[in-house]
Amino acid sequence: MPMSENRALPVALIVDDDYVMRMLERETLAQFGFEVVEAEDGEQVLAMFDQSPPNLVLLDVEMPGIDGFEVCKRLRQVWDMTHVPVIMVTGMDDLASINRAYDSGANDFVAKPINWPILGHRARYVWRSAQAARQLNELKEKQAAIMQAIPDMIFVIDRQGVYLDYKEGFATTAFVPPNEFLGKNMTEVLPAETATLIQQHINQALLQNNLQSVVYKLPLADGIHHYEGRIAPNGSDKVVIVVRDITAQKLNEDRIRRLAYFDTLTGMPNRQSFLERLDSELLRATRSKRRVALLFLDLDGFKRINDTLGHTVGDYLLQAVAERMKEKLRTSDFISRPALDDSSLHFARLGGDEFTVVLPDVDDVQTVSLVAARLQALLSQPFVIGPQEIAVTSSIGIAIFPADGEDGATLLKHADTAMYHAKDQGRNNWQMYDQSLTTRTSARLALESDIRKGLERGEFYLLYQPQVDAESGRIVGVEALIRWQHPEHGVVSPAQFIPVAEESGLIVPMGEWVLNEACSQVVRWQERAANAPRVAVNISARQLRSANFLDKVAATIIATGIAPERLELELTESILMDPEARQVQGLYRLRQLGVHFSIDDFGTGYSSLSYIKRFPIGMLKIDQSFVRGLPDSVNDAGIATAVIAMARNMQLEVIAEGVETLAQLEFLRQAQCPKVQGYLFSRPLAADDVENLLRAGKIVLPESTTVP
Repeated sequence: MPMSENRALPVALIVDDDYVMRMLERETLAQFGFEVVEAEDGEQVLAMFDQSPPNLVLLDVEMPGIDGFEVCKRLRQVWDMTHVPVIMVTGMDDLASINRAYDSGANDFVAKPINWPILGHRARYVWRSAQAARQLNELKEKQAAIMQAIPDMIFVIDRQGVYLDYKEGFATTAFVPPNEFLGKNMTEVLPAETATLIQQHINQALLQNNLQSVVYKLPLADGIHHYEGRIAPNGSDKVVIVVRDITAQKLNEDRIRRLAYFDTLTGMPNRQSFLERLDSELLRATRSKRRVALLFLDLDGFKRINDTLGHTVGDYLLQAVAERMKEKLRTSDFISRPALDDSSLHFARLGGDEFTVVLPDVDDVQTVSLVAARLQALLSQPFVIGPQEIAVTSSIGIAIFPADGEDGATLLKHADTAMYHAKDQGRNNWQMYDQSLTTRTSARLALESDIRKGLERGEFYLLYQPQVDAESGRIVGVEALIRWQHPEHGVVSPAQFIPVAEESGLIVPMGEWVLNEACSQVVRWQERAANAPRVAVNISARQLRSANFLDKVAATIIATGIAPERLELELTESILMDPEARQVQGLYRLRQLGVHFSIDDFGTGYSSLSYIKRFPIGMLKIDQSFVRGLPDSVNDAGIATAVIAMARNMQLEVIAEGVETLAQLEFLRQAQCPKVQGYLFSRPLAADDVENLLRAGKIVLPESTTVP
């Protein structure tokens, strides 16, 4: 925009080497509302344009130096006719001079002698015309820019469906080239179904005189494209249709829907999709008075696979399980009934290693049992994951609509309950839901709540069972054993509350309390001049994996004042199965402090010599299940003897648990088992009773086989 346009009046530049002409022109233009500036020759004009271009130029043709024609040409190289209009003033009124004026870029010309009143009107007209032309050009440019920025195609179509006009969008192209559809009817260009659909909306838009919207799809070379058309009436007999390609949007919607309804790892329907499908099946089953079976499947020991082989292998295994279920579990393989075809089975992954199968239109329980058995047989076949061959089993719970639940949430809950019952029954089996299972689950939840309250109220206490030298009866240690005095149910067996504490995570605060209490008790014995022994405290795998557990052990040692060498932590064999490196390093740091470590119930789990050597283990404890059959059971005798010999070769201590008879003791002595523990010597005792034994220093062995 010229700088002069910011002024109050339009600026007119008069260019003439004749002073009188300039004066007359100035007086005339001033009367018509122009602010006037002057120049004597062409060079001066060009210099003035570098500073502030005027709104109008009256340019004399005949001037010394650069003539008016040349000046006009140079101005037009920078400024067009709408921004700086030029009126040529010439004494030559021949046709050649007039043409030359226009060829040079003049907007108009005035011949001498000048009609002065007409000059003023003419100047205002030329200036206003240039303004209007400039505004129109700017509007056209703006509209052109807008049109270029629109990604949509624009069609003009008449009432009969004939293409009248077309503009291509930068992101959308027509179904066929314009020369193949302009002037033709839609029925000649588009698929019949699509043309009919669009024509219906055109008719509706013209009839109601409002905007209509239509969505359709067309086959292109790169696949199916989806379009949305906005149809606006344009007069009484034609419409403008703005068409946008929404294929990407449709793909994104499908992708979002897939993320919302399908498991990204396995491609199976997820929990949300499963629940909606289940509700739909139950509604249909209610109307048709049919039964629906829900199978809830969980892989046995999947966490151990994740912990030992890594989560990547675990993910591959889940994918392989899902693939095998979808491909191999075909109803036609084992059920000959047309009503139950392959599409009847609905699979889903609820999360983790939990899968579900919905079986509609169930006639009898035998059908469901066949599906469950087939599932277990399929999954029991080994999976090959890279170089690994992995065998898994599954536990399956089954609930049947409507007997076991009249809605999806209840049915799922009961199938889940039945699955946990299958795990309680030894895993690798399937169980039907029964009301008693809910009662049992409710009892377990109540027990969990009571454990939490018991920890808060101080209802738990410790007993201590002596560990003695097999030859002399000298007390060499004690094992701390937790007990629970329930305010309503009396003494609750550890076999009841320990598994629940493990599963709920309450074993962590419970274990911390046991550790602190046992260490404090050893210090109290020592303060009362009793011969304080080494105290063994059981540590669960979940407790060891809890945050800062090893630091808490070190803090407990400092807080209670126990000598570290008087503390022994009993680890289960499951802990040895490929633990985290930081855990192993932490155990070694505790061992450097003096803390001892032993493996509890050795021989009942998964441990091997290679695992044991990775840990700072100092003692193996022979499980009482192997001691119980001594000396008569050949198998138990062989296992006990082998463990004792192995411990000796590895320079490990060994202790046998559950010794109840002199015959068992004698066998263990002959096998050179140095330490023993069991009812033959003492039941678990309260701290005060143990203190009396510690003062005596040893336990006198009974002379008969009667258990004290």
